[in-house]
Amino acid sequence: MERFVFDTTQGAVLDAAEEAALMDYARVRANAARPCLLLALLVAGFAVYFLVQREWSTVLYTVLVGLLLCGFFWLPMMGTKNFRANVRSARARRANLTNTVRGKPIRFIFEDGGCRMLDGKGAEVRVWKDLHMGEVRESDRLFWLPAEDTSVLLPKEALTEGTEEGFRAWLKARCKRYRFCKVTDRVRRVVENV
Repeated sequence: MERFVFDTTQGAVLDAAEEAALMDYARVRANAARPCLLLALLVAGFAVYFLVQREWSTVLYTVLVGLLLCGFFWLPMMGTKNFRANVRSARARRANLTNTVRGKPIRFIFEDGGCRMLDGKGAEVRVWKDLHMGEVRESDRLFWLPAEDTSVLLPKEALTEGTEEGFRAWLKARCKRYRFCKVTDRVRRVVENV
């Protein structure tokens, strides 16, 4: 029987929300950048071809259509102001917490296909009997699990029983899609000065 235990605090889980926001931001940015890069390559190729043919109006039309399509795919990135406002709001809520609340221990136990969340006294706070998740995300620092009507954020350093590789395999067996989100230092700088 596989068993994985995460021992953490309420403050660490709340702080992990910022990493989860960065993971989401990196995903949206990658989804916007990939088609834009492909379109830029296609537009450049066609523009060079039409330049060689000396069809100036077709070159201009190709570049304009390429810019419009890139703009369409880049639209989700226009929500950066909302992203920054949400990060500021979450930081303000976390700053209002007392050290007593931040220091409350939380334990997540994954076994038998389910998860139990325990408080510092060992009492069950929440139980998910049979986890079947949509998309599970992972970054260098965090596991992000959608569990029924909420998300469970698990800092990797909180894993006290089991291995990361074993837990990753356990998750992949219980989710429809598993995604690793690469949060680079450049992406982290987006929220440093928020």
